Amino acid sequence: MSKTFVEVAESVGVDEKTIRNVFKDYVALKEREYQFETPKWLGIDEIHIIRRPRLVLTNIERRTIYDIKPNRNKETVIQRLSEISDRTYIEYVTMDMWKPYKDAVNTILPHAKVVVDKFHVVRMANQALDNVRKSLKAHMSQKERRTLMRERFILLKRKHDLNERESFLLDTWLGNLPALKEAYELKEEFYWIWDTPDPDEGHLRYSQWRHRCMSSNSKDAYKDLVRAVDNWHVEIFNYFDKRLTNAYTESINSIIRQVERMGRGYSFDVLRAKILFNEKLHKKRKPRFNSSAFNKAMLYDTFNWYEVNDHDITDNFGVDFSTLIKNLEKGDL
Repeated sequence: MSKTFVEVAESVGVDEKTIRNVFKDYVALKEREYQFETPKWLGIDEIHIIRRPRLVLTNIERRTIYDIKPNRNKETVIQRLSEISDRTYIEYVTMDMWKPYKDAVNTILPHAKVVVDKFHVVRMANQALDNVRKSLKAHMSQKERRTLMRERFILLKRKHDLNERESFLLDTWLGNLPALKEAYELKEEFYWIWDTPDPDEGHLRYSQWRHRCMSSNSKDAYKDLVRAVDNWHVEIFNYFDKRLTNAYTESINSIIRQVERMGRGYSFDVLRAKILFNEKLHKKRKPRFNSSAFNKAMLYDTFNWYEVNDHDITDNFGVDFSTLIKNLEKGDL
């Protein structure tokens, strides 16, 4: 799959449509050949490939890609989830605040707990703070605007992660801009909600934060965040059950950049096949003993059981994120 359909058709002297049909049969064969283990903790996310958002299902526990689909429509999610034969094994499903995902999971996996990924929630606090920063630019000199733009990453970092120089710069900005100080403190306090392992304490911290936020001059900047938490309260606070998060989000961003770089000339179906059906990328567990196969062999041939070669099962968890990124960076896919 290193050449486009047109290139292959020209090199072997057949019609491009023939090559497409051969590829279609190849994909169907690989779909049957590779059956990834059903995740206990399923992630639903999206990845932009060829300028469109595509559904990506992940195994959070194993940090692997379980499947990729051409779109993230509710019907597509429902169809794919319904194809998982042992879907009752799935305990938790993480996602962003996209209602079609939630509706699909509630329809096909009513037993599973939905968890909104904390990353998407706290990111809204950063966006609110950055909006306040932008609103203050009108009252600054051009030099101040450029400096604040260049140093905005300091505002978005957690305070305890700042070095001495960054702490000094932060204190300088907040000391000169009270509105920015208030918005920054609200951001930090919102992050603080998720630092506790205690769900009751988390609820209490949010209640206190919400009251302070709605009484502040920054309430308009944070209104989208407050509305989101109000609308998705149960799913957001389900985070405290297992503290599950799509920790591979940055991995997805890296994959997007690399796939878009090498994706020119390829269709989505080809890129999907190059990712999912490349066995070098698969994360597998060492073979484990298959007692049912062993017992069956013993039942039918007591004296020749050692000749049976299907006693061991190798679990395949899907495409390993870290291996995929390394191969993409080397152009080896």
